[in-house]
Amino acid sequence: MLNLLNLLKKYLWLTIGVALAFILLAAIGSRLFVVMKRHQREERELNGAKARLDELYQRPTFPSAANISREHEKLADLTDEYNELNGLLTEDQVLPEEMEGAEFMTFSANTLQRIRDRLQAGRVTFPEKYSFGFEKYAGGSMPASRDIPRLVQQLKITERICQILPDAAVKELLTFTREEFETAVDKARAQSGRGRASSPTAPGAESSRSQPGDQLYSLQHFKMSFRAREGSVLDLLNRFACLPMFTIVTKVEITNPRREISAGASGAAQPAAGATNAADKGQAGELSRDKRIVLGREEVEVSLEIDVYNFGSPIDFKERTIRKKKSEASSQ
Repeated sequence: MLNLLNLLKKYLWLTIGVALAFILLAAIGSRLFVVMKRHQREERELNGAKARLDELYQRPTFPSAANISREHEKLADLTDEYNELNGLLTEDQVLPEEMEGAEFMTFSANTLQRIRDRLQAGRVTFPEKYSFGFEKYAGGSMPASRDIPRLVQQLKITERICQILPDAAVKELLTFTREEFETAVDKARAQSGRGRASSPTAPGAESSRSQPGDQLYSLQHFKMSFRAREGSVLDLLNRFACLPMFTIVTKVEITNPRREISAGASGAAQPAAGATNAADKGQAGELSRDKRIVLGREEVEVSLEIDVYNFGSPIDFKERTIRKKKSEASSQ
């Protein structure tokens, strides 16, 4: 034992070096152990992920039957919501109607006469023998058979619009025009027959705007001008908003035809230069202000444009699915 102690004292620095080497080896070993454990854990996780990926690759081709079933349920719910909204929008819409040419001429004459009788009964003045945009056919011209369904539709819409004019106390109907789709289509066909490129909106717009078909909606455009008091104009706008037939007012222009006269009258009512009577000044000032306030007291001229919408038929979920399968099969 003494010899060992003497040996250690003799080689003190060697002993310290060996001790430090053991300590370093122990630290490196513990660090290496920790790294190896972490490597083994990450390797296990990697192998698990690879096994999961291989399992997914070995599954049948997507989409799965369960996913298809869930998507069909969602589509059915969405279709039900659409059909519910569509039912509210189409509750009282006017649709095109097939007629023979002779039958249309009788229907047109009777409808225009009912409109005139309704306006006369409601004390709404209008031009004598006015035809409300149907002058061509009121004069005896026979429409093309392809145009009759939409013309019938426009006649019915015109009657519904004119029915509310007396209710709103409109004084005078100045003009009433419809979208003359048949003229635009005839022009487009004539241009196409001469070898010109047809308008991208004329023929296509005629079919899409008159018949919704598979589209969400179509519309009819009408313009009218009339004379009425301000309160009657507001009442008429409210009545358009309340119509069961889906109607949107797209443009309103109000003109006071007596504005210049009122301005002149108010200018003439100013007190003379140098007048000092306070009572006269007050009376003149009140008269001037009263002359300037004419809107609501006098009749105004109104130009109005409206769009009447038609919405497509509801979606049959089963028929839609069958049509989709047939289209996919034909494309393949």
